[in-house]
Amino acid sequence: MMGLTTDQTNKANGGFTIVELLIVIVVIGILAAIVIVAFNGVTRSARDGARVSKVKAIEKALERYFLANNRYPPIQDAHGFESVCGTQTVNHGHCDRNQELATALAPYMRIDPLSLSTAAPDSVGRNYYYTSPPGPGSSHKMYGLMIYLEGSGGQNDGGFHDDAYEVGNLVGHCKNAYAGALRDWHWASTAIVPTYTICHGGD
Repeated sequence: MMGLTTDQTNKANGGFTIVELLIVIVVIGILAAIVIVAFNGVTRSARDGARVSKVKAIEKALERYFLANNRYPPIQDAHGFESVCGTQTVNHGHCDRNQELATALAPYMRIDPLSLSTAAPDSVGRNYYYTSPPGPGSSHKMYGLMIYLEGSGGQNDGGFHDDAYEVGNLVGHCKNAYAGALRDWHWASTAIVPTYTICHGGD
């Protein structure tokens, strides 16, 4: 009688062959990758959901402010990046202006200004952005508020940016009054995209 091979011996002893073990390892790796991707997608959606909820809460507070003052908070470019408020008082888009917004809305909701400036878990810059055009009269009766998202939840909000959630009558005004990139109400450096400032004043 001929001797058994190693594979046959393993089979006889109820064990796995090397090929079978490799297949199991590969299958487990694929399943683990699927779970990780799905988990990351869920956590991104959860973070975006929290951002959108905050925008909606601030939107309600802004409308209450308007009812009391017949204007929106006259703050331009509240779009913070510092970790400490009070460090960049003279430049565009810093935490000091988020502090102004938080102070203006204090009777209607509590806002930690740093939570508007450190909204992202990464370096993409998902900070909240608020602006109300300067000038007398009706210009102070418009505002825009937005937050960049990790997903594409801003595609159907009526704003300019698909990757941001936008609210405010300035957003709709710019989209209806202009075409193409001129619809963007979000302030940007004129050295980068000069046309983005066209509707910034809400004219």
